[in-house]
Amino acid sequence: MFLTRMALDENRPETRELLTNPAQMQREVRAAFAGGNMQPLFRMEMIGTRLWLVVLSRLRPTLYAAHERYGYPGVFPSWEIFDFDETLELAEAGTTWNFSLSASPRGISPDPDPAWLEPYRVNRWLEQQAQSCGFRVQEATVTRCEWWPLDDAYIHVCIWDGVLTVTDQDVFVWAVSTGIGNARENGAGLMTIAQNHTFWED
Repeated sequence: MFLTRMALDENRPETRELLTNPAQMQREVRAAFAGGNMQPLFRMEMIGTRLWLVVLSRLRPTLYAAHERYGYPGVFPSWEIFDFDETLELAEAGTTWNFSLSASPRGISPDPDPAWLEPYRVNRWLEQQAQSCGFRVQEATVTRCEWWPLDDAYIHVCIWDGVLTVTDQDVFVWAVSTGIGNARENGAGLMTIAQNHTFWED
């Protein structure tokens, strides 16, 4: 698995438009792979003072076109690619990790349901998911929970930072590699883990 991050220049009008259009974001991510048929996991993430597109995929992406439209002019390349398999190999049962997860507990709905913005409800959902995904939540903080407009519907997205313990390595690696929860093709379901506070060095 490859974990990729690309810095996005929020001062560019193309980037500002992209951030309001999840469907376009999905198309841009898919276009980074030959044939455009792969559907990798992805999310937007603030790392330090910059906004990044984070992608987890089986194949190495090609981000030249995205860089030309959304990256920082004069900064090339604006992305970094890491071998995430090396991290997952260390995620043995009983090990503890910091994690960041962007997931969609409710999925896509024609109307935004405010009940799904309650921390208690989404944290309970996370604990239930953990049981079938090979880990146990030690602590978790909801840093963001929103309904995003998506064409003629809405997508429910929550972001957690926290600490987990792996209970089954094979199941955990499968869950992280394939995504957790609903609406994975729309920018949800991506979990990153790190032994320090964050995977990234800014």
